[in-house]
Order: sequence, then structure tokens, then C-alpha cells
Amino acid sequence: MERHLVTAFILLVAIVLYALGFTGSCAALIGIGGAFELWFWVRVLRPRQRPTRP
Repeated sequence: MERHLVTAFILLVAIVLYALGFTGSCAALIGIGGAFELWFWVRVLRPRQRPTRP
């Protein structure tokens, strides 16, 4: 469950940074928002590795 919360938080941060960047015309915030969105998609699309038991 913690993994889902972190992933949702990353998406929320990306959306907020996009909104702040577009309203304030700040390319740096848009770029950072893009980095957070990329991080979100990597977490969503990467297969989860389950720990193996000995």
C-alpha cells in the first residue's frame, strides 16, 4: 500500500509543478514536473520484484 501512496504523491507533485510552471511561465518548474512525471511512469510500468524466500 505504501508503494501506491508514494506513486500517487509523485503524480500529484508533477501536476502541481506543471500548474505552477504554466501559470507563472517558468520553464524550470515545467521541466521538473516532467521529471516527476517520468519517475511516475517508471514506477507504474516497471514490473515489481517480489522477494524470494530461502
